[in-house]
Amino acid sequence: MNEQGMLYGVPKVAYGQEGCTPYPMCLRSCGQYLGLDVDYARIMAESGAAFRLTWNTAEWDGGNVDAVFAFDDPEKMFACGMRALGRGCRILKRTQETAKGEFLTLIRREIDAGNPVIGLGIIGPPEACVIAGYQGEALLGWNVFQEYPENRAAVSFAENGYFITSAWWENPDTIGLIAMDGDAAPLTLREVLQNAVEVLTGRMDGTHAKGVAAYDAWKAALLSDREFPAGAVLPLLVERMMCHGDAMDCLSDGRHNAAKYLHAMAEQHPAHAEGLNAVAKAFEDVSEILWQEMVPMLGGWERGEKQIRRLAEPEVRRAFAGMIDRMKNCDERAMKRMQEILFAL
Repeated sequence: MNEQGMLYGVPKVAYGQEGCTPYPMCLRSCGQYLGLDVDYARIMAESGAAFRLTWNTAEWDGGNVDAVFAFDDPEKMFACGMRALGRGCRILKRTQETAKGEFLTLIRREIDAGNPVIGLGIIGPPEACVIAGYQGEALLGWNVFQEYPENRAAVSFAENGYFITSAWWENPDTIGLIAMDGDAAPLTLREVLQNAVEVLTGRMDGTHAKGVAAYDAWKAALLSDREFPAGAVLPLLVERMMCHGDAMDCLSDGRHNAAKYLHAMAEQHPAHAEGLNAVAKAFEDVSEILWQEMVPMLGGWERGEKQIRRLAEPEVRRAFAGMIDRMKNCDERAMKRMQEILFAL
């Protein structure tokens, strides 16, 4: 193996209107580079990420939005996402026994073979990023957090925009690598709907409320006035806004792409078109509540001081609680219709 290797032209991965869920974004980037038939809505839906909502009941947790929480088995989301590209999935997890050299060996082998690798962490939190090259022990690629101010000391940039970092192993949130592994059969409609119902089902996984149960936990957090004390310092309110905004992002990106995917499935499965379109409509209703009601009341999609102060107002949070109940009802309606379709398949 060489001391350096680079894959040029891997599409950039960054938050924006085209997506805000890192793992599906990374899969789309890798797939496009390899010339695979890639569709973001398909990856979102078939990975299960489009149907997720998670709320940690133990704290205001900035990690709620991570798609790894979609299923109770985190590896299932990674594997299903790869199958959306028609590929298998190999995962190397970091444990106390894992050596840095094991990570480097996998990365160098894949890059030398012309395949990008997905890393969890590398820069910032343990979200997915694309590794597109190496220079000695330094890694290069795309990470949605690469330009954040808090990462400047550990990151430089190549001429094509790739991050360059040698501090990736020292980052405690660097927890794994995901590589493609041969061809795999695509998910069937039955599997997709079964997985969607699994993700949407209300349950507790440790301290995490998941599926439709996450709506109740989110609402309870907003209705707890002691969590928004009068005269609260701005950093505390920023934390509250971050978690609330992440839940909005999760639903906006997820339910929109779920609806888009299901409408496409309705065209491919005319015998079940009515039901599939009804499920899509339920998810579109979630998006409508977000965009037509919650966002205007918050004062915009941004997370500036205006929105932070609005969220702290009791009457705003109580209005949001009603919207959250209605979005939950939409997801429950979608889940019921999917169960009916599954019965008929």
